Amino acid sequence: MAVGLLILGICIVWFIASAKSMDMANAEPELYMSANDLVDLLEKKDGAGLLSAEKVIEITGAIKEINKKNNRLTVILHVQGKEHPSIICDMMEGQENLIKEFEPTDTLVIKGVFKGILKDAIFLNCVVSHE
Repeated sequence: MAVGLLILGICIVWFIASAKSMDMANAEPELYMSANDLVDLLEKKDGAGLLSAEKVIEITGAIKEINKKNNRLTVILHVQGKEHPSIICDMMEGQENLIKEFEPTDTLVIKGVFKGILKDAIFLNCVVSHE
């Protein structure tokens, strides 16, 4: 029984470590969407099934805000005609030089891991996919 628990523990640690070390720059997105289409899909009861957590999604949208609070670089994409919900992209380390060239209202393509929706759609480990 101890050997079984040891193997299970090793598998769990390996799974967590491999998930954190995903090379997002080379990860292939499962979906390609505009910010407006993404929010429309999330607002539909039957459409939310396409967006399960942990999917890599590439989003094209206009920048609403770029901030660096708590030593985290975050890009918020604007959804045309709506104040909320927005799309919040928590950027991976090393993206600062790419993001600093952009200003609000510029269009940006970001790729990240969808984590879910609270008031806004949340994406983690985001990278600039296209400039």
